[in-house]
Amino acid sequence: MLNIILVNDLIVFLKDFYKNKGHMVFSSIMIEKIIALINMIFVVRMISDEDYGSITLIASIFGVFITLNGFGTIQGLMRYGSLLESTQEKNNLSSYIFRLGLQKQLLLTFLFCFVALFYEFKYQTIWMVICFFAGRMLGSYFYSFIQSYYRIHGMNEKFSFISIVINSLGLVVSILLTFFYGKYGYLFGLAITPWFCLFYYKKEILRSMNSTFQNFNLREFWNYSMNSSITYFFSELLFMIDIFMIGLLLNETAVANYKVAIILPMNLMFIPMIFIQTDLPKIISNSKNKSYLKFYISNYYKLFIPISIVIIVLGFLLKEVALPFVFGEEYQGNGWIFFIILFAVCCNMCFRNLYGNLLSAVGLAGKNSIVSIASIILMTGLSILLIPKLNTLGAAISLAITFVTMGIVSSIIFRRYLIHLNN
Repeated sequence: MLNIILVNDLIVFLKDFYKNKGHMVFSSIMIEKIIALINMIFVVRMISDEDYGSITLIASIFGVFITLNGFGTIQGLMRYGSLLESTQEKNNLSSYIFRLGLQKQLLLTFLFCFVALFYEFKYQTIWMVICFFAGRMLGSYFYSFIQSYYRIHGMNEKFSFISIVINSLGLVVSILLTFFYGKYGYLFGLAITPWFCLFYYKKEILRSMNSTFQNFNLREFWNYSMNSSITYFFSELLFMIDIFMIGLLLNETAVANYKVAIILPMNLMFIPMIFIQTDLPKIISNSKNKSYLKFYISNYYKLFIPISIVIIVLGFLLKEVALPFVFGEEYQGNGWIFFIILFAVCCNMCFRNLYGNLLSAVGLAGKNSIVSIASIILMTGLSILLIPKLNTLGAAISLAITFVTMGIVSSIIFRRYLIHLNN
């Protein structure tokens, strides 16, 4: 009888996912990740290790700063837009936030360039790479804003269409430019891709430039937005520390080898994000509903514990052949790095990915920030200790320990939140 109830709950969970156009979101994110992977495979094969290593260094910094997209206005739009009921209120809030975020994005782009230029002391002409990524950073704000606009209106199908079109077009442009112009062709493709959204949705953006929003608690909005942004910032910084430390203590070739070894495992992190991001507006609206939150967690685990087990087993069996098969024989010998990161990603699926997003959804972004800052301190200490002794394997072990630790802490914090909720 209990098994029947558990299965029925899972069926309801999946039906809700489908009802929210989750299959469309799944398709779009799946296509986005596959496109990114295909793009990466082509680039790794078409440019030198040194060029790829220098791009990776700046891409890692970009990945950290882009989490501050509009200084949290994108996250704020998702939460507060999802809480509003009428379409007009959602439109007014979107319009108001757009201007605020664009101003902050310009400042963010300047800060990114300032920080990234410190690499110029060690790597000559890297400023050219920085310029291309600066163009991508500014365009990414427009792209993210448009996607969030349709998400808060429950238009997941439209969101998915935008993602598929932009990423598919970006892949074609990037591969063609890389083939003909090498490193700088690839960089130009990266820079121009997010700007393609303007050709399809320019009217929505221009309309937003002239709108206002009244009766809005700006202080509360910025408190949530900045805390959410800080959380994403430090979470992404976690993925940069290993690359940064390898670049600092080792060399560009080591950076390239390590990056290639973790590409496949890291790309699996999109799987749980599909479900969480699809259901995020509904989770936010049920942030005080203890029964719903427990229902969501229970069915999430029914789905992702088996998935994680299958991934870990397959990863162990294929650890020595996966990288050479996908990226070439020159990347042979990084199997254990691949498997350690794969194991860490699966742990992340079951803990940090779930509970970190739930903490943000229920308004506990500040708690998330504390966990993220603590994880940075832990990761930095482990990297300093292990990388000089174990080289890139030390970086993988450091990241795995940090993933598991921060995931467990996040789950404890959220469980305490649930305990204090009324039924």
